[in-house]
Amino acid sequence: MKRHIPNTITLMNLLSGFFSIVLVFTGHVTGAVYLLLIAAVFDFLDGFSARLLHAWSPLGKQLDSLSDMVSFGVAPAAILLQQISSVTGTSDLAETFPELSFWLLLSPLFLVAGAGLRLARFNIDPEQETHFVGLPTPAMALFIISIPLVREDGLAGWHPAFLENPWVLAGISFLFGYLMICKLPLFSLKFKDKSPAAIIPAIVFAGLSVILFSLFFLKGLFLIIILYIFIALILFIIQPVKK
Repeated sequence: MKRHIPNTITLMNLLSGFFSIVLVFTGHVTGAVYLLLIAAVFDFLDGFSARLLHAWSPLGKQLDSLSDMVSFGVAPAAILLQQISSVTGTSDLAETFPELSFWLLLSPLFLVAGAGLRLARFNIDPEQETHFVGLPTPAMALFIISIPLVREDGLAGWHPAFLENPWVLAGISFLFGYLMICKLPLFSLKFKDKSPAAIIPAIVFAGLSVILFSLFFLKGLFLIIILYIFIALILFIIQPVKK
């Protein structure tokens, strides 16, 4: 019985992602954001329970990636598409489509394609046992879902005007689609690598993330993911991965 528990939790991740997409296209973006946060919790719990119960299986690994594709690939792309639509002055996607430039409409597809390639590569890449190669799809999704929150309330009185530009939002899609498939190494918070070079940046990042989250709550995800990428870039510049 216990071997079915992780897969059941993974399916809850999948269902949360599906209903998030449904909410986006019915105009309930905030609800969609919270459902993706719930999906992220399920994504953490399925791996945790698999290790705790010693219930890991090849089926579970594949199911996890398929679920992540929906929750952290398709769903955030749908949210970004809705955000691009909203800054054009209408909340009705069907009415907006004819008015959107072809590239604006196409741009969220880069998130979907990047997530698909990232997840497929993760399943067959033995190098990613101790660190990530390319931005993990949940990290991309957390950044995207922070955009409507920051646009609505700002950060400590700061309302980033650039998020009201549809071309900037399209650029975010291109950028994060690339970050998921590039060869940039990013440290993992699973602490499988016990070397100081891996543990110290992870601890620093975790500490700063707690501070940002305590200050800005869910809107802090916007800064936390930027911080994650920034630290990874600095580490890569200082000490590139040797092949």
